[in-house]
Amino acid sequence: MERRTSLNALFAWAIAGAAALTALIAVTAPALSRFYPLLPDKGPSWYFWQLPEPRAAARASAWILYALHQASLWYLAYRFRKEADHPDRASRLNAAALALNGLFVLLHIAQTQLFYDGLAQDVPVWTSQGSVIVMLVIMLYTLSPRRGLILGLKPPFRARALAWVRSWHGFYISWAICYTFWFHPTEGDYGLLTGFFYMFLLFIQFSFARTRLHVAIGWLTVLETAVALHGPAIAIQKARSGNEGDVTGPGIWIMFATGFLFMLAFTGQYGFKLKPLARAAVFASYAALVAGLFAWRGFDRIFEITFIPVALYGGAIAMALVAGLWARIFPGRADTLIRPGESL
Repeated sequence: MERRTSLNALFAWAIAGAAALTALIAVTAPALSRFYPLLPDKGPSWYFWQLPEPRAAARASAWILYALHQASLWYLAYRFRKEADHPDRASRLNAAALALNGLFVLLHIAQTQLFYDGLAQDVPVWTSQGSVIVMLVIMLYTLSPRRGLILGLKPPFRARALAWVRSWHGFYISWAICYTFWFHPTEGDYGLLTGFFYMFLLFIQFSFARTRLHVAIGWLTVLETAVALHGPAIAIQKARSGNEGDVTGPGIWIMFATGFLFMLAFTGQYGFKLKPLARAAVFASYAALVAGLFAWRGFDRIFEITFIPVALYGGAIAMALVAGLWARIFPGRADTLIRPGESL
Protein backbone atom coordinates (compact mmCIF):
# COMPACT_ATOMS: atom_id res chain seq x y z
CA MET A 1 0.00 0.00 0.00
CA GLU A 2 2.85 2.39 0.84
CA ARG A 3 4.46 1.74 -2.55
CA ARG A 4 1.17 2.39 -4.37
CA THR A 5 0.75 5.65 -2.47
CA SER A 6 4.30 6.71 -3.32
CA LEU A 7 3.75 5.90 -7.02
CA ASN A 8 0.49 7.83 -7.05
CA ALA A 9 2.17 10.80 -5.39
CA LEU A 10 4.97 10.84 -7.95
CA PHE A 11 2.40 10.71 -10.73
CA ALA A 12 0.47 13.61 -9.20
CA TRP A 13 3.67 15.65 -8.96
CA ALA A 14 4.44 14.84 -12.59
CA ILE A 15 1.02 16.13 -13.70
CA ALA A 16 1.53 19.27 -11.62
CA GLY A 17 4.95 19.67 -13.24
CA ALA A 18 3.38 19.40 -16.70
CA ALA A 19 0.94 22.15 -15.80
CA ALA A 20 3.74 24.31 -14.37
CA LEU A 21 5.90 23.91 -17.47
CA THR A 22 2.94 24.82 -19.69
CA ALA A 23 2.40 27.91 -17.55
CA LEU A 24 6.10 28.76 -17.86
CA ILE A 25 5.80 28.67 -21.65
CA ALA A 26 2.79 31.00 -21.47
CA VAL A 27 4.58 33.43 -19.16
CA THR A 28 7.78 33.57 -21.20
CA ALA A 29 6.09 33.69 -24.62
CA PRO A 30 5.55 37.50 -24.73
CA ALA A 31 9.34 37.95 -24.85
CA LEU A 32 9.30 36.21 -28.24
CA SER A 33 7.64 39.25 -29.82
CA ARG A 34 11.12 40.50 -30.76
CA PHE A 35 11.23 37.79 -33.44
CA TYR A 36 8.08 39.13 -35.11
CA PRO A 37 6.70 39.75 -37.66
CA LEU A 38 6.50 36.21 -38.99
CA LEU A 39 5.28 35.39 -42.47
CA PRO A 40 1.50 35.46 -43.03
CA ASP A 41 -0.35 32.20 -42.49
CA LYS A 42 -0.97 30.60 -45.89
CA GLY A 43 -3.47 27.94 -44.88
CA PRO A 44 -3.62 24.41 -43.42
CA SER A 45 -0.37 23.17 -44.97
CA TRP A 46 1.58 26.21 -43.76
CA TYR A 47 3.41 26.28 -40.44
CA PHE A 48 3.12 29.78 -39.06
CA TRP A 49 5.61 29.72 -36.15
CA GLN A 50 8.93 29.91 -37.97
CA LEU A 51 11.33 32.71 -38.79
CA PRO A 52 11.03 34.29 -42.26
CA GLU A 53 14.67 33.42 -42.88
CA PRO A 54 16.40 30.41 -41.27
CA ARG A 55 19.37 31.17 -39.05
CA ALA A 56 22.32 28.87 -38.54
CA ALA A 57 22.33 29.19 -34.75
CA ALA A 58 18.60 28.47 -34.51
CA ARG A 59 18.86 25.47 -36.80
CA ALA A 60 21.91 24.01 -35.04
CA SER A 61 20.54 24.51 -31.52
CA ALA A 62 17.18 22.91 -32.36
CA TRP A 63 18.61 19.87 -34.14
CA ILE A 64 21.44 19.22 -31.68
CA LEU A 65 19.19 19.42 -28.62
CA TYR A 66 16.53 17.33 -30.34
CA ALA A 67 19.12 14.69 -31.23
CA LEU A 68 20.36 14.55 -27.64
CA HIS A 69 16.82 14.30 -26.27
CA GLN A 70 15.87 11.65 -28.82
CA ALA A 71 18.95 9.54 -28.20
CA SER A 72 18.29 9.70 -24.47
CA LEU A 73 14.69 8.55 -24.90
CA TRP A 74 15.69 5.69 -27.16
CA TYR A 75 18.27 4.59 -24.60
CA LEU A 76 15.60 4.72 -21.89
CA ALA A 77 13.17 2.80 -24.12
CA TYR A 78 15.85 0.12 -24.56
CA ARG A 79 16.39 -0.06 -20.80
CA PHE A 80 12.65 -0.17 -20.11
CA ARG A 81 12.31 -3.03 -22.57
CA LYS A 82 14.74 -5.08 -20.49
CA GLU A 83 13.41 -4.02 -17.08
CA ALA A 84 10.95 -6.30 -15.26
CA ASP A 85 7.47 -5.04 -14.41
CA HIS A 86 7.11 -3.28 -11.05
CA PRO A 87 3.43 -2.31 -10.98
CA ASP A 88 3.26 -0.52 -7.63
CA ARG A 89 6.57 1.30 -7.42
CA ALA A 90 8.66 3.69 -9.46
CA SER A 91 12.15 2.55 -10.34
CA ARG A 92 15.26 4.66 -10.73
CA LEU A 93 14.69 4.43 -14.46
CA ASN A 94 11.22 5.98 -14.09
CA ALA A 95 12.64 8.82 -12.00
CA ALA A 96 15.48 9.33 -14.49
CA ALA A 97 13.00 9.52 -17.38
CA LEU A 98 10.91 12.16 -15.60
CA ALA A 99 13.97 14.22 -14.73
CA LEU A 100 15.45 13.96 -18.21
CA ASN A 101 12.23 15.01 -19.94
CA GLY A 102 11.81 17.91 -17.55
CA LEU A 103 15.37 19.04 -18.25
CA PHE A 104 14.91 18.98 -22.02
CA VAL A 105 11.61 20.86 -21.76
CA LEU A 106 13.45 23.64 -19.92
CA LEU A 107 16.23 23.53 -22.52
CA HIS A 108 13.70 23.89 -25.33
CA ILE A 109 12.10 26.87 -23.64
CA ALA A 110 15.54 28.48 -23.32
CA GLN A 111 16.42 27.58 -26.92
CA THR A 112 13.23 29.20 -28.19
CA GLN A 113 13.91 32.33 -26.17
CA LEU A 114 17.39 32.60 -27.66
CA PHE A 115 16.86 31.45 -31.25
CA TYR A 116 13.10 30.88 -31.75
CA ASP A 117 13.01 28.25 -34.50
CA GLY A 118 12.28 24.60 -33.86
CA LEU A 119 12.61 21.79 -36.39
CA ALA A 120 9.73 23.18 -38.47
CA GLN A 121 12.11 25.32 -40.49
CA ASP A 122 13.49 22.18 -42.19
CA VAL A 123 10.66 19.62 -42.26
CA PRO A 124 7.03 19.81 -43.44
CA VAL A 125 4.17 20.21 -40.97
CA TRP A 126 2.54 16.92 -41.99
CA THR A 127 5.46 14.97 -40.51
CA SER A 128 4.60 16.24 -37.05
CA GLN A 129 0.87 15.68 -37.48
CA GLY A 130 1.38 12.28 -39.05
CA SER A 131 3.67 11.04 -36.29
CA VAL A 132 0.96 11.66 -33.68
CA ILE A 133 -1.76 10.07 -35.83
CA VAL A 134 0.31 6.88 -36.12
CA MET A 135 0.83 6.97 -32.34
CA LEU A 136 -2.96 7.05 -31.87
CA VAL A 137 -3.31 4.16 -34.31
CA ILE A 138 -0.81 2.14 -32.27
CA MET A 139 -2.80 2.82 -29.11
CA LEU A 140 -6.06 1.85 -30.80
CA TYR A 141 -4.58 -1.36 -32.17
CA THR A 142 -2.75 -2.51 -29.03
CA LEU A 143 -5.70 -1.74 -26.76
CA SER A 144 -8.08 -3.82 -28.87
CA PRO A 145 -7.64 -7.01 -26.80
CA ARG A 146 -8.88 -5.12 -23.73
CA ARG A 147 -11.80 -3.09 -25.07
CA GLY A 148 -12.34 -4.09 -28.67
CA LEU A 149 -11.86 -1.97 -31.75
CA ILE A 150 -15.38 -0.55 -31.99
CA LEU A 151 -18.51 -1.08 -29.87
CA GLY A 152 -16.58 -3.54 -27.74
CA LEU A 153 -16.09 -5.98 -30.64
CA LYS A 154 -12.67 -7.61 -30.55
CA PRO A 155 -11.27 -8.43 -33.99
CA PRO A 156 -9.26 -11.65 -34.34
CA PHE A 157 -5.95 -9.83 -34.43
CA ARG A 158 -3.04 -12.25 -34.22
CA ALA A 159 -1.42 -12.34 -30.78
CA ARG A 160 2.05 -12.64 -32.32
CA ALA A 161 1.45 -9.52 -34.44
CA LEU A 162 0.23 -7.59 -31.40
CA ALA A 163 3.29 -8.76 -29.51
CA TRP A 164 5.58 -7.58 -32.28
CA VAL A 165 4.06 -4.08 -32.29
CA ARG A 166 4.24 -4.01 -28.52
CA SER A 167 7.92 -4.92 -28.63
CA TRP A 168 8.89 -1.75 -30.52
CA HIS A 169 6.10 0.68 -29.68
CA GLY A 170 8.21 2.50 -27.07
CA PHE A 171 10.84 3.40 -29.64
CA TYR A 172 8.28 4.75 -32.10
CA ILE A 173 6.16 6.67 -29.61
CA SER A 174 9.19 8.21 -27.93
CA TRP A 175 10.26 9.40 -31.39
CA ALA A 176 6.80 10.77 -32.23
CA ILE A 177 6.48 12.83 -29.06
CA CYS A 178 10.09 14.03 -29.01
CA TYR A 179 10.05 15.00 -32.69
CA THR A 180 6.71 16.78 -32.35
CA PHE A 181 7.86 18.59 -29.23
CA TRP A 182 11.00 19.95 -30.90
CA PHE A 183 9.14 20.70 -34.14
CA HIS A 184 7.47 23.70 -32.49
CA PRO A 185 9.03 26.70 -30.78
CA THR A 186 7.59 27.13 -27.28
CA GLU A 187 5.11 29.81 -28.30
CA GLY A 188 2.26 30.84 -26.03
CA ASP A 189 -0.74 30.78 -28.38
CA TYR A 190 -3.50 28.77 -26.71
CA GLY A 191 -3.60 26.25 -29.54
CA LEU A 192 0.08 25.45 -29.06
CA LEU A 193 -0.21 25.52 -25.26
CA THR A 194 -2.81 22.74 -25.35
CA GLY A 195 -0.42 20.81 -27.59
CA PHE A 196 2.54 21.29 -25.28
CA PHE A 197 0.52 20.17 -22.26
CA TYR A 198 -0.53 17.10 -24.24
CA MET A 199 3.10 16.38 -25.13
CA PHE A 200 4.06 16.65 -21.46
CA LEU A 201 1.35 14.13 -20.54
CA LEU A 202 2.79 11.78 -23.16
CA PHE A 203 6.30 12.25 -21.73
CA ILE A 204 4.81 11.27 -18.36
CA GLN A 205 3.23 8.18 -19.92
CA PHE A 206 6.61 7.17 -21.32
CA SER A 207 8.34 7.85 -18.00
CA PHE A 208 6.04 5.52 -16.04
CA ALA A 209 6.77 2.46 -18.19
CA ARG A 210 6.65 -0.89 -16.38
CA THR A 211 4.30 0.49 -13.71
CA ARG A 212 0.55 -0.09 -13.48
CA LEU A 213 -0.04 3.56 -14.39
CA HIS A 214 1.48 2.98 -17.82
CA VAL A 215 -1.29 0.50 -18.66
CA ALA A 216 -4.16 2.05 -16.63
CA ILE A 217 -7.12 2.19 -19.00
CA GLY A 218 -8.48 5.41 -17.52
CA TRP A 219 -5.17 7.22 -18.03
CA LEU A 220 -4.76 5.83 -21.55
CA THR A 221 -8.28 6.99 -22.43
CA VAL A 222 -7.44 10.48 -21.18
CA LEU A 223 -4.38 10.53 -23.43
CA GLU A 224 -6.46 9.49 -26.45
CA THR A 225 -9.26 11.94 -25.73
CA ALA A 226 -7.03 14.94 -25.00
CA VAL A 227 -6.53 15.32 -28.75
CA ALA A 228 -10.19 16.38 -28.88
CA LEU A 229 -9.10 19.53 -27.04
CA HIS A 230 -5.89 20.29 -28.91
CA GLY A 231 -7.19 19.74 -32.47
CA PRO A 232 -10.16 22.12 -32.16
CA ALA A 233 -8.04 24.67 -30.26
CA ILE A 234 -5.59 24.95 -33.17
CA ALA A 235 -8.44 25.20 -35.70
CA ILE A 236 -10.23 27.88 -33.65
CA GLN A 237 -7.01 29.84 -33.30
CA LYS A 238 -6.56 29.79 -37.08
CA ALA A 239 -10.18 30.82 -37.58
CA ARG A 240 -9.82 33.82 -35.28
CA SER A 241 -6.74 34.93 -37.18
CA GLY A 242 -8.62 34.66 -40.48
CA ASN A 243 -6.65 31.62 -41.69
CA GLU A 244 -8.88 28.69 -40.89
CA GLY A 245 -8.49 27.25 -44.37
CA ASP A 246 -12.14 26.15 -44.44
CA VAL A 247 -13.89 27.03 -47.68
CA THR A 248 -17.13 25.34 -46.56
CA GLY A 249 -17.99 27.92 -43.94
CA PRO A 250 -17.01 28.52 -40.32
CA GLY A 251 -16.32 25.70 -37.94
CA ILE A 252 -13.81 23.21 -39.29
CA TRP A 253 -12.82 22.70 -35.65
CA ILE A 254 -16.09 20.79 -35.27
CA MET A 255 -14.67 18.03 -37.47
CA PHE A 256 -11.83 17.51 -34.98
CA ALA A 257 -14.05 17.70 -31.89
CA THR A 258 -16.76 15.34 -33.13
CA GLY A 259 -14.27 13.00 -34.79
CA PHE A 260 -12.13 12.41 -31.72
CA LEU A 261 -15.16 12.30 -29.39
CA PHE A 262 -16.63 9.66 -31.73
CA MET A 263 -13.63 7.53 -30.79
CA LEU A 264 -14.42 8.03 -27.11
CA ALA A 265 -18.09 7.14 -27.51
CA PHE A 266 -17.68 4.16 -29.84
CA THR A 267 -14.38 2.74 -28.57
CA GLY A 268 -12.95 4.46 -25.50
CA GLN A 269 -15.89 3.89 -23.18
CA TYR A 270 -15.66 0.13 -23.75
CA GLY A 271 -12.48 0.09 -21.72
CA PHE A 272 -14.69 0.56 -18.67
CA LYS A 273 -17.27 -1.71 -17.09
CA LEU A 274 -20.35 0.46 -17.53
CA LYS A 275 -23.98 -0.48 -17.13
CA PRO A 276 -26.15 -0.37 -20.27
CA LEU A 277 -27.86 2.80 -19.08
CA ALA A 278 -24.50 4.54 -18.63
CA ARG A 279 -23.38 3.49 -22.11
CA ALA A 280 -26.64 4.78 -23.54
CA ALA A 281 -26.06 8.08 -21.75
CA VAL A 282 -22.65 8.40 -23.41
CA PHE A 283 -24.17 7.83 -26.85
CA ALA A 284 -27.04 10.23 -26.13
CA SER A 285 -24.65 12.94 -24.96
CA TYR A 286 -22.54 12.51 -28.07
CA ALA A 287 -25.59 12.62 -30.34
CA ALA A 288 -26.83 15.80 -28.65
CA LEU A 289 -23.41 17.41 -29.08
CA VAL A 290 -23.29 16.48 -32.76
CA ALA A 291 -26.82 17.79 -33.34
CA GLY A 292 -26.04 21.11 -31.66
CA LEU A 293 -22.73 21.67 -33.44
CA PHE A 294 -23.92 20.74 -36.91
CA ALA A 295 -27.10 22.77 -36.50
CA TRP A 296 -24.65 25.70 -36.59
CA ARG A 297 -22.15 24.34 -39.10
CA GLY A 298 -24.78 22.85 -41.39
CA PHE A 299 -26.10 19.31 -41.54
CA ASP A 300 -24.87 19.04 -45.11
CA ARG A 301 -21.36 18.79 -43.56
CA ILE A 302 -22.22 16.06 -41.04
CA PHE A 303 -20.21 13.52 -43.05
CA GLU A 304 -17.11 15.24 -41.63
CA ILE A 305 -17.63 13.25 -38.45
CA THR A 306 -16.28 10.22 -40.30
CA PHE A 307 -12.91 11.67 -41.36
CA ILE A 308 -10.97 10.98 -38.16
CA PRO A 309 -12.62 7.64 -37.25
CA VAL A 310 -12.06 6.29 -40.77
CA ALA A 311 -8.40 7.34 -40.62
CA LEU A 312 -7.83 5.76 -37.19
CA TYR A 313 -9.83 2.56 -37.66
CA GLY A 314 -8.40 2.17 -41.14
CA GLY A 315 -4.93 2.72 -39.75
CA ALA A 316 -5.47 0.10 -37.05
CA ILE A 317 -6.64 -2.49 -39.58
CA ALA A 318 -3.72 -1.67 -41.88
CA MET A 319 -1.34 -2.01 -38.94
CA ALA A 320 -2.83 -5.39 -38.08
CA LEU A 321 -2.28 -6.59 -41.65
CA VAL A 322 1.29 -5.29 -41.84
CA ALA A 323 2.13 -6.55 -38.34
CA GLY A 324 0.70 -9.97 -39.13
CA LEU A 325 2.88 -10.25 -42.21
CA TRP A 326 5.99 -8.82 -40.57
CA ALA A 327 5.62 -10.90 -37.43
CA ARG A 328 6.02 -14.02 -39.54
CA ILE A 329 9.48 -12.80 -40.46
CA PHE A 330 10.46 -11.23 -37.11
CA PRO A 331 8.26 -12.93 -34.50
CA GLY A 332 9.75 -11.05 -31.52
CA ARG A 333 10.62 -12.29 -28.07
CA ALA A 334 8.29 -14.67 -26.29
CA ASP A 335 7.98 -12.36 -23.28
CA THR A 336 6.47 -9.59 -25.43
CA LEU A 337 3.25 -11.55 -25.86
CA ILE A 338 0.32 -9.57 -24.46
CA ARG A 339 -1.08 -10.99 -21.26
CA PRO A 340 -4.67 -10.43 -20.04
CA GLY A 341 -5.23 -6.86 -18.86
CA GLU A 342 -1.97 -5.69 -20.40
CA SER A 343 -1.34 -3.22 -23.17
CA LEU A 344 1.33 -0.89 -24.47
